[in-house]
Amino acid sequence: MTSRLLLLLGLLLPLGAVAQEPQNLDAVPGNQENTLTWDAPAPTTVDDDETVVCYGVYRDTEAIGSNDPEDQSEKRIEGIEAAEGTAPAYTDRDLSAGETYYYRVGAEVAETEDLPASCGDAGTQVSSLSNQVSATPLFLKITEPSPPSPDPVDVGTAVDVTADVRSLPPGAEVLLRYREGGESTFEEEEGDGGGELDKTIPGARVTLRGVEYVVEVRDEDETLAQAPSDGTASIRTEGPVSPPRQPGDTYRIVSFPTELDDPELSNIFEPLGSYDSSEWRLFSIGPSGLTADGGYVEQNELEGASLSAGRALWFIRRNGGALDPVEGTSIPVAQPYEIQLDEGWNLIGNPFAFDVPLSQVRVENTAGSLQDVFGYNGSFVNQAGGALEPYRGYLVYLSGGQNGTLVVHPSPEEASATTSSARAPDARWAVDLSARVGQARDPMNTLGTAPNATDGVEAADGREPPPIGDYVSLSFRAPSQDRGLWRDMRSTGGGLRTWTAEVRTNVSGLVTVNASDISSVPDDQSVWLVDPVLDQTQNLRETPTYQFPASEATDARSLRILVGPSAAVQRRLGRDADRPERVELLPSVPHPVRSHATFRYRVPKRTRATLELYDLLGRRVATLVDDESVGPGTHTYAWTRQNTGGTLSSGAYLLRLQAGDVTRTRRLVIMQ
Repeated sequence: MTSRLLLLLGLLLPLGAVAQEPQNLDAVPGNQENTLTWDAPAPTTVDDDETVVCYGVYRDTEAIGSNDPEDQSEKRIEGIEAAEGTAPAYTDRDLSAGETYYYRVGAEVAETEDLPASCGDAGTQVSSLSNQVSATPLFLKITEPSPPSPDPVDVGTAVDVTADVRSLPPGAEVLLRYREGGESTFEEEEGDGGGELDKTIPGARVTLRGVEYVVEVRDEDETLAQAPSDGTASIRTEGPVSPPRQPGDTYRIVSFPTELDDPELSNIFEPLGSYDSSEWRLFSIGPSGLTADGGYVEQNELEGASLSAGRALWFIRRNGGALDPVEGTSIPVAQPYEIQLDEGWNLIGNPFAFDVPLSQVRVENTAGSLQDVFGYNGSFVNQAGGALEPYRGYLVYLSGGQNGTLVVHPSPEEASATTSSARAPDARWAVDLSARVGQARDPMNTLGTAPNATDGVEAADGREPPPIGDYVSLSFRAPSQDRGLWRDMRSTGGGLRTWTAEVRTNVSGLVTVNASDISSVPDDQSVWLVDPVLDQTQNLRETPTYQFPASEATDARSLRILVGPSAAVQRRLGRDADRPERVELLPSVPHPVRSHATFRYRVPKRTRATLELYDLLGRRVATLVDDESVGPGTHTYAWTRQNTGGTLSSGAYLLRLQAGDVTRTRRLVIMQ
């Protein structure tokens, strides 16, 4: 009985074949190609000691009658490696449109102990062939605009799109889909049937943004073919590039979208006349890079220097206005644009004439990361979660000690789930510090803790952008770094934490430092500011604003921010040992006084204080502190010449403190 069964199996199974074959073979026609998909043999049909190595694809222009692989060996056209976890598929390309092709697929199996093995090895066995399928490829080719790189068209000019279509499957339709660069949806125009598509993109949609389009053959909701075969095609447009109006006496980072016909600076800024630093100025980043105080290089040589797409310059002019339009050609919108970055700071611009979200921007060819992208509107603005706007330039920092490539994707379909910038850790708590003096502002500085942060400098700790013009800059001193941070997040471990904030300015006047979002710090944590220069401490929960005077020649002023349990903070401050024993009026800082000074006094207990300024004839010149209630400790008053109307002449004065029933007086010299 057993021998009869073995004989019967031998008759039923072809010699050299195994029992498992691919299942559910399917074929979908495309543009001069057919795409095959099938299911791998069920695991239960493969012996434990065997492995499917690959699949053989069999093709003919006539029906493949037999499923015996030996009978059809001359029809085998390709071997497809089997990949675990990947659905098998094959695209048969370069076919004749209108010709019907027939297919079967076989599994090639090897003994597991003989691995590794490859398709067609002598030791492999081939299964019976799969079910047979057939498909007839079509033909689709764009004929106008002439692919792949048509000449640019004038803005506002309608564009005719034609395509040659053959062997269209029954029920299928031909569509032209187009949109302006940067748009998220396509408009669709259905073909008239037959063997050609002839449609027009209206001139109103042909703008300096550029146009992208694709021709598709669809069968219900399935796309059978498209041209181009991958992605979309671009129509470049040319026309006047008109930069927006710029306010006077205000720095801006400027850039031009498109490729300008003449990008030389002498052409772009020609309406302003010869370079005149008293009327208008340009600055760039020099080969030595930037410093904490700026270090930009004046670009006063216009001949031979250019502003290409994706690049930017600092620009200021005495009188506001807009530059004259210049001619340019849009950047192709069917592909990303690459901008080469140096390690460190770079001035870049949006090469496209439409907003590009930062989710469509990434860095490549570097182990570094794009830490931050800063815009500028009188002070730096972090663009996190925003977009690159045309005509505006940006200051970006590439960390990691390597050069790299900034890749700007114009298409919203290319938005990345992972931002290209180093992502700031999710804060457990964060305090924002701002600084201002006169018209100069630095509103963007953050300290705090986060669960996934470290106490060292990491990519998510933001570099303080180098300033320009009249400025004030507040940054946190970074360990073992030559430049400060605008964002310094630490780990969430307990205990006392200290941040050192350095304030730089080239403007004389009263510097105001303000802390906000202190309520985010847990209630059991104290938040204090320490000014070592004035020996002054301040509870930022009670008084979140601190002031001190500065001049153009002043070095960076270091302030310390202490955050921690109250007892630990008080020990660091030495509150008990530092409590004054008597009323004192301390020397002013600096002395003699010129444009500004800090007046300091101490009281041993809560009392009412009045601080006044007299000339040597005993006439009161100014009341600085007017009968205010002050607690025990050291107090300061930040004075500038403007506090007294700017009318004080040079000479000697008397500073008088009345604290309760105690009076103290100190001689003061004021100089122009």
